Amino acid sequence: MALAWLDMLLRRQGVVSAWDWRNRLGLGLLCIALIGFFGLRFDNFFTVSNGFATLLNISSIAIAAIGSGFLLTSGNVDLSIGGQYALIGVVVARTVVSTQSAVAGVVVGLLFGALLGLLNGSLVRALKISPIIVTIGTAAIFRGMAYVVSGGVSIFGFPPSFIAIGRTYVGPAPLPVIIAAVVFVVSGFVLVRTVVGLRTYAIGGNAAAARLTGINVDRFVVGLYVFNGVLMGLVATLATARLGSGTPSIGLSFELDVLTAVILGGVGFTGGSGHPFGIFIGVATIAVLNTGLIFAGLQDWYQQIARGLTLLLALGADQYSAAQRERAITVEPQVDRREALLAAAQAEMEATPTTAPSPTGAPAVAKGETVFRCANLAKSYGAVRAVHNVGFAVAAGEVVCLVGDNGAGKSTVIKMISGAIQPDSGTTELLGKPLAISSPSDARAAGIETVYQDLALCTNLGAAHNMVLGKEPTRTGGGPLALRDDARSEQIARQHLLELNIALESYHRPVGSLSGGQRQCVAIARAVTEGAPLVILDEPTAALGVAQTQNVLALIRTLAARKVAVLMITHDIETVFEVADRIVVLRLGQVVFDGPTASISQADLVQLMAGIAPAGVKG
Repeated sequence: MALAWLDMLLRRQGVVSAWDWRNRLGLGLLCIALIGFFGLRFDNFFTVSNGFATLLNISSIAIAAIGSGFLLTSGNVDLSIGGQYALIGVVVARTVVSTQSAVAGVVVGLLFGALLGLLNGSLVRALKISPIIVTIGTAAIFRGMAYVVSGGVSIFGFPPSFIAIGRTYVGPAPLPVIIAAVVFVVSGFVLVRTVVGLRTYAIGGNAAAARLTGINVDRFVVGLYVFNGVLMGLVATLATARLGSGTPSIGLSFELDVLTAVILGGVGFTGGSGHPFGIFIGVATIAVLNTGLIFAGLQDWYQQIARGLTLLLALGADQYSAAQRERAITVEPQVDRREALLAAAQAEMEATPTTAPSPTGAPAVAKGETVFRCANLAKSYGAVRAVHNVGFAVAAGEVVCLVGDNGAGKSTVIKMISGAIQPDSGTTELLGKPLAISSPSDARAAGIETVYQDLALCTNLGAAHNMVLGKEPTRTGGGPLALRDDARSEQIARQHLLELNIALESYHRPVGSLSGGQRQCVAIARAVTEGAPLVILDEPTAALGVAQTQNVLALIRTLAARKVAVLMITHDIETVFEVADRIVVLRLGQVVFDGPTASISQADLVQLMAGIAPAGVKG
């Protein structure tokens, strides 16, 4: 009842952020209730020694949980961590016994963990199948190799310096607990406050959209597996030092304990949501439950039953929460506050000095000068020829509409220009220089911004973060670990959307909860960046109302007036004749017409798109 009441309260307050820590307050209350129950039931439960003993027992789970939390947030999972635990442990034990060096053991543990993580990530990337299947396979391999390396027996003979790593106390606190706390806090801060954290959420929300914004998703995910492997190296090293032996049987059902804690802590199994505070509460709940069952004198198999039931309950709660959020978005009454929001946003922008870039900057070219040119573009998928010998040009201050029937090749052309796919042949130029574009990030770096038909938005992120994804403003130096400047991101989002006469109640509320028209405007506004000489719009007015469509068309003409070259795909013939300076018609992957809008009528354009050559019209 308490969990349902808190969930309802938070949704009414609009708390639907992908990483809102308050989403697990109900679980926190449950954890406190368990502590109270076991403390009243058993006399020694509330002692300091029991508290630190409990923390020591779950320090390994806490370290592994933050690594698994990163992976699950990105939409991936590693079920081989139990096998890694065992294999790294016996390798570290062999190393320490052979060298009698604690430093060698720690270094080997971390590096070998990174290697196993790299292997998992590389296999997930190369095989392109579910990471669940891949890591189940590697789990069996790692567990078997642990027995091979150890000979099936435990390994002893460590020097005191190595054992001290796992058994030293700083005051009443064991050293492994302190290390776990530091790792957890630092990693959690990275997840919620840095560029790499934002991109982790983005990939979990929509990996395809993240890729189109210029993020190298495959390399990023491999990096997360490596990070998870390093943490498992730390877990295995600390456990081996504390136990004083390396054994191949360690880590049985470890992945179940970690996964239960992470999902119980609110990290969605399908990715894109979760918070380190929730993971901490999940770990704490598992720790309290295990300790309480031990105090109750129950056998280990009852603990296993309890953990399994807890995992199932966590998965069920995760699905229930997702369904409730979806229902809240569906049934929420839509109150028309557009005018009030616009007035408030405009007043705030005028009153607040901003260092955010102007949403629409003018390229340093003369009006009419050719900005973009392509020639002989071709793309085939097996025996199907999608595009053949396509070529056209777009000048500064010109709006060119690329039109054609379904299957004409329009989207394929756009994706080749924007770097989403690679042409089989052909050339492209921007501002007179040949383009070598192998990815969307290359296109954006060159000055080509694209709004795709599917919008390429990460629906778990707000407008502010979607606007800057791939080009995140930071408060510190560059690099993936730089601290994000979320206030500046919101300023940029507000400025861009005001250009479309759009204002939002919250720029951090997930765009998945916005209307279709609002999502379209967010995608279009993201493409309107300072200094972009070419803006590509793929069906920009789809799903928009009449007023929002007119706003978008007005923005397109404004871009052209500022000497931006605009290339637009649309099926709306009236829109073509309202906004286009020139029309390029594709038919079965080839250009059948390229000329001024004034040189063709609407009826003739429809005939060309249908494959009928009107009399007197020359392409």
